[in-house]
Amino acid sequence: MEQRILVADDEESIRKLLSRSLENPYHVSTASNGRDALALAERENFDLILLDINMPGKTGWEVLKELRQDIQTRTTPVILLTGNGGTADKVEGLNNGADDYVTKPFALEELRARVDGVLRRNRLDVCANPLTKLPGNPAIEEEVNRRIHANIPFAFFYIDIDRFKSFNDAYGFARGDAAIRRTAGLITESLKSQGSREDFAGHIGGDDFVVICEPQRAPHIVIKITSDFDEQAPLLYDCSDRRRGYVETANRTGQFERFALVTLSVGIVTTEARNLDHYGKAVMIASEMKSHLKRQAPRGLSRFAFDRRKDSYPT
Repeated sequence: MEQRILVADDEESIRKLLSRSLENPYHVSTASNGRDALALAERENFDLILLDINMPGKTGWEVLKELRQDIQTRTTPVILLTGNGGTADKVEGLNNGADDYVTKPFALEELRARVDGVLRRNRLDVCANPLTKLPGNPAIEEEVNRRIHANIPFAFFYIDIDRFKSFNDAYGFARGDAAIRRTAGLITESLKSQGSREDFAGHIGGDDFVVICEPQRAPHIVIKITSDFDEQAPLLYDCSDRRRGYVETANRTGQFERFALVTLSVGIVTTEARNLDHYGKAVMIASEMKSHLKRQAPRGLSRFAFDRRKDSYPT
């Protein structure tokens, strides 16, 4: 879906320049004064507003204040355009709710980079999981597609916490949420220590997570994730349950049953083995590997499995 940008500036040359520069891939609307900018912002749902500070009628400061007071535009990203490069103006703008600023005269390359960056961060913020703050499904799909279209090799992990329902049933949702947050932190720390800056961690929802990394780093990363989880997971339990090695709670049929402590099942597929030409295929294969692991009897340790099958290509 095409993202929409509003350019509000009283200089016609600036409006035309920015419209031409941003029209691919964005849809650009313009306003020549503060009142028109507010009216447009209230009428249309913009993804970003470029706002000149010095405009007739209503200044950019006044427009920004009203945007942040309106429930419809309260979270719309705003980049300020200012002819004053002084620190005071920049600080005031950021303190009043601006997301970034660009000083006139500006280089188009810098402005375009700031626009792209603000919109990218906003997409991640909007779809982030509220519990873990990790990117959610839309961002996960976008990251996989980005690597596919750029022909970047990658490994895709599907991570699931085994017997998490039994933990939630035994200890309640608050401790269950804490366990999910700890798992998310453990995954991101493992990427920092074993991966690269290009690696990606996402939260599908519930107790399901995703990791996307370079294929050659995948074995190191999954070993780190699973070994750290097995070391830390017992600490989530009460001492008595930890010593026994299980919790006793009702199963799905209402009968009381003993459930072993939580572990991880991680299914992994890489572009080295398979032709991952769309997001759904990566999810399907990694999920198959994860489900295969979960059908096996618990053994007290986390498990992972790489898909070793090869796609056949026409000769």
